[in-house]
Amino acid sequence: MDLPGPNVHVFMTEEQQYEFLKLLAKVISKDYEFGSTFQEESWNIVTTQMQRMNPHLSVAHLKAKQRIFTRKYWLFSTLLARRGVQWDRRTNSMTYARPGVWISYSLEYPKGYPFRYEGIQPRLFDAMRDVFEAGVAID
Repeated sequence: MDLPGPNVHVFMTEEQQYEFLKLLAKVISKDYEFGSTFQEESWNIVTTQMQRMNPHLSVAHLKAKQRIFTRKYWLFSTLLARRGVQWDRRTNSMTYARPGVWISYSLEYPKGYPFRYEGIQPRLFDAMRDVFEAGVAID
């Protein structure tokens, strides 16, 4: 059986996504200082660990997933920073003080449409924050 190449989508469960983010955060907190860059050897360590859960994952797959997470985190954080936006973590729902808040955001960031009514799963968001607020460049 041929293994999928890096251009083929490999499904990751929410649990695998969470574990991936926690692993990135762990490697960053252990091996990196603010302002440094994530190294290829660290990607190899993360990939080896993740392949225990899903043997079809490669460095290319994980880097692609990390870029998706970076974009999602940035878009959602930008929305949360807007005045009049509230996120109920318990129900993972969004509320807006007035309709114009969402309209303004969606015109400026059209790819943020998934967050109109629903946020990011809170534990994934917290794990993303641990990775992306560490001040380490990843790619």
